[in-house]
Amino acid sequence: MNASIAIRSLTLAFPDTIRTNDYWRENCPHLLPKARKRQRNVAPIAREDADIWSQAVAPYLTDPFRGARERRILQPEESGLALECQAAKEAIALARLTPEAVDLALITALFPDSPGPGHAAYLGRDVGLHCPAWNIESTCSSALVALETARTFIASGRYEHILIVVSHFGSNATDNSDSFSWSLGDGAGALIVSPVREEEGILSVAIAPATETCNAYRYELAGNSKGKTHLLARTGDNAIALAETAVDAARSCCQKAAEMAGVSLTDIDFFAFNTPTAWYADVCIRALGIDRDRALNLYPHYSNIGPVFPLANLERAARVGKLNPGDLVLIYANGAAATSAAVIVRWGETMLGTPPAPPLNLSEAEENIASFAPQEEQLSPTLPSFREILATPPTERPAWISTYLLGWLAVYLQCSPEELTVDLPFGGLVDSLVAIELKRRLEEDFRICVPLEQFFGENNSERLASYLCDRLFLKELMVTSTTQSDRSRETIHL
Repeated sequence: MNASIAIRSLTLAFPDTIRTNDYWRENCPHLLPKARKRQRNVAPIAREDADIWSQAVAPYLTDPFRGARERRILQPEESGLALECQAAKEAIALARLTPEAVDLALITALFPDSPGPGHAAYLGRDVGLHCPAWNIESTCSSALVALETARTFIASGRYEHILIVVSHFGSNATDNSDSFSWSLGDGAGALIVSPVREEEGILSVAIAPATETCNAYRYELAGNSKGKTHLLARTGDNAIALAETAVDAARSCCQKAAEMAGVSLTDIDFFAFNTPTAWYADVCIRALGIDRDRALNLYPHYSNIGPVFPLANLERAARVGKLNPGDLVLIYANGAAATSAAVIVRWGETMLGTPPAPPLNLSEAEENIASFAPQEEQLSPTLPSFREILATPPTERPAWISTYLLGWLAVYLQCSPEELTVDLPFGGLVDSLVAIELKRRLEEDFRICVPLEQFFGENNSERLASYLCDRLFLKELMVTSTTQSDRSRETIHL
């Protein structure tokens, strides 16, 4: 039996409401940076030897919304299931099938209408399917995992036409009083896949575990922005793993998919990256060493729409002529606490659904991935170096480390160090992006593991300086103990 499948139709469905950043400026001004005046003459940190993630992040440190411009949002009276059904019905019709002709439906819904399983059975009922429909989930890589599942099922000869429906309803999983809500949007998409000749359709699929990103997010049952009880998404204790693993995950997964397909990355005509942040496409481009004009960044259009992004990128690229029949396209997504996946497809005559409503205030040029040149560091000459800190007596270190912390905070927050004090709580001052960058900076300089929770809540520079002093003392004590003679050596277990 033929093991290859092609995407016969691709559709998207988004809510009518487009929410811009002005919504939070008007309704939640307290979430915007306060107690400091941003200064444009302070350059973001982007040293020549900075890693790929930090270079890609740097241009967004001056933006409180971190590159988010618009997001499509379901109103309280609207249903995510209705959007899924809209996309599914159009995909079936474009493939010139009837609901009865669909052999199987794979549904992935991230943050569905209510806590618990997804909408599979309800979608099957409302669309009029006669086949089984079940839920499948792998966070942001769900669409690609569903494609691999469909390919395997069709290869078995048991199924011929499979419907895949993917959705993300981030507005269900957040409260508008939390700045995390700025980065989440709503949307759905659908595909019909069927068998084709082996040299067409899907050429390879590479899926890898993403266990290093476990606890990058945490979830709690609480009231959301629509007045409903739902699982709300929060930044987890291991959020830094998303930055630490991004480059290696993209490289290994994409290169493996290319090897399996018998092609090189230079043969790929278009790259469709999942873009959970404004800088993620740039990270992937830098990691793979590819041309920027072979990818798009739709994050400013939709903010984070999770597993729907691969479909949205494919649809947009095909519509604007970046992806044409016969082209090779590599689709990549990294699902936190789930899997990373890369799929290489020989694009065919895929039927596209109704185009999404255009953005309110974005141009087509803003879909392109800009190239930001590294900038020189501009730090205060009074900022102590790590060597100077180590050379000071332990009793004087807290003050020196506090000065060091305030200097770096000023760089990351784009403000003057004089606007910050050691007792200013990090909560409301430092978001997850700044926390991750500061944590990486401290661990690089101090060679000490710093828990991410040190940068949130009521913690402040003074407390963090005290923590670092304690860890430095223990580190020096261990070094001293291990350099003593064998006769007097004392082993210290922490």
